[in-house]
Amino acid sequence: MKFRFSLAAASALVCGTLMAPSVASAQNELYKADGRGDRARHMPQRGNGTGAMVTGNGINYNGGPVMHGTVNVYFIWYGNWSQDTQANTILTYWAQNIGGSPYENINTTYGDPNGNVSGLISYGGSTADTGSLGTSLSDSSIGTLVRNALGSGKLPTDSNGVYFVLTAPGVKETSGFLTQYCGWHTAASINGANIKYAFVGDAAGPSLGSCSVQSTSPNGDAAVDAMASVMSHELEEAASDPNLNAWYDSSGNENADKCAWNFGSTYSAPGGGQANMKLGTRDFLIQQNWLNANGGGCALSYSVAPDFSISVSPTSQTVPSTGGTTGNYTITETPSGGFGGTVGYGLSGLPAGAIASAIVNGVFNITVAGTAQGNYPFTITGTSGSLVHTITATLVVSAPPQPTYSISISPASTSVSRPSVTTYTVTITPQNGFVENVALIATGGKTGVVLSSPGTAMGGSGTATFTATVSNSAKRGNVTVTVTGTSATGIVKSVSASLHIQ
Repeated sequence: MKFRFSLAAASALVCGTLMAPSVASAQNELYKADGRGDRARHMPQRGNGTGAMVTGNGINYNGGPVMHGTVNVYFIWYGNWSQDTQANTILTYWAQNIGGSPYENINTTYGDPNGNVSGLISYGGSTADTGSLGTSLSDSSIGTLVRNALGSGKLPTDSNGVYFVLTAPGVKETSGFLTQYCGWHTAASINGANIKYAFVGDAAGPSLGSCSVQSTSPNGDAAVDAMASVMSHELEEAASDPNLNAWYDSSGNENADKCAWNFGSTYSAPGGGQANMKLGTRDFLIQQNWLNANGGGCALSYSVAPDFSISVSPTSQTVPSTGGTTGNYTITETPSGGFGGTVGYGLSGLPAGAIASAIVNGVFNITVAGTAQGNYPFTITGTSGSLVHTITATLVVSAPPQPTYSISISPASTSVSRPSVTTYTVTITPQNGFVENVALIATGGKTGVVLSSPGTAMGGSGTATFTATVSNSAKRGNVTVTVTGTSATGIVKSVSASLHIQ
């Protein structure tokens, strides 16, 4: 959502409120820009929730999806960032270290029918635009910057990413930056994908106090340290309510909105100012997030019991019933809550005649001998102490491949002068135990071009030859010579060659 605030003294730790969005103006946006300031008054419909609302812990689930797995964070640096040389270092460090932190664990209490937010964040990279759209940007301009970065290939098109447009000091976001909000997030269809993106501006200058609660900060840059808090706010919301139809309360507030400008307990940071958490080796002052557990409440951290999940790729492989070995199945283990244990794996449910190899580093294959045709789901079980997780994969045993053959001709293309004789060689290559005789016929002759008979390739393999005799009566141009093979059981194959008469 977008922040609304009073212009409090910059050195004070103050609380503010969050405002709701108005209609998004970015072209092709799927949903309204989050946090414009009208939801509290008008409560317009948010997105397209598909399920019944689930209430509890002071926030409601409205049926939309959350972001699963590792969420990738990308930066688009817009404007003249030479005015703030520490910004890249500080915010890149934030992105590289916030994933899997006790703070991000709060978001693991949000989910949808397909699972919960993982709390895992990965920094995916950045690109820069020194000012292609000027210094006064609209909401539509923010969307355009994201489209430009993805359309040019400077950043990947990642539906599981959040793209932050970060504007340098002096760049305006004309819909209310520094007067109505400090940042916002939304979603749009870009390059055929559902893309989540956010705007956060640098508040350095006369309006520092609008988005920063302290003028002396842990990393020596009050405006950028303030951006880290706003970016944390928007990232939490983007993961738990990416399409603005998943998690929000009866007033339309998303999880981070419910704790805006609420920092909890703080300490004096060695670098100066107040901080409330350490990410890696740096101290940050980050607003709290709403915990969707234990009745709900603002929190800086959440303790997640060590655990793991497993997945397998591919989920299905096919092998013929006559025997053979599948390619590798690869099991991927994803830890959570600081899990560092060893996982042992076992398989169950394989059909008779199917034998799995030993599982080494999560990799195994299956060999089939005498197994009946069919689809066979089997279970992979991962065990670490009392933690047990299972996943299903499928072995498909197919009918044996039928005997057949391939046919080729040489030369495939040639040029001749009149008169001349060209010899062609036809090759029959057996497949899957093919042993039938193949009768060969050459067609394509015309006035002045006479084709001999290739005869029969015996025993399902071998070669046969025939000639194309070109007399002076043949017209110049291209002739297509086709050889058709027919096996004893009616398997028909053909191949063509080009003959150019000069």
